[in-house]
Amino acid sequence: MKKNMRNLAFMALFSALFGCSSHAENQLTVSGLAFYNDSNETIENVTLKVTETGKMVSCTLVEPKRYCATGFPQTHYKNAKLSLSWQVSGNYAVTNEVVFTKPAPVDSDISYIAVIKFNSTRGLDAFFTKNPRPF
Repeated sequence: MKKNMRNLAFMALFSALFGCSSHAENQLTVSGLAFYNDSNETIENVTLKVTETGKMVSCTLVEPKRYCATGFPQTHYKNAKLSLSWQVSGNYAVTNEVVFTKPAPVDSDISYIAVIKFNSTRGLDAFFTKNPRPF
């Protein structure tokens, strides 16, 4: 029951985040999200929030060199405004907006995974990948 509720929450977030559109050609289709911790510190309380709707998805703990991920039904990316927050050693870090780098060219025949990768030196990267384990 708890897992079903969690899956419904993820689907609702990503319907708002990625949504559907009328243009099928060259659209980026997404079917999952991963938070990857490429740093040497434990990251806690990661929350990705859709600015306009307030819908969010979170992960309590992402240990170094590990990831927290979820899948959801395929949907088209809408480029919604997103904000991200997380904790390292009890301190909050917040970015006002997360912008995903789109692949060039977009292969509309496959489904991508959205990845937010935390780095020790550069902060974070947000991108899409074809590979289910791009880490």
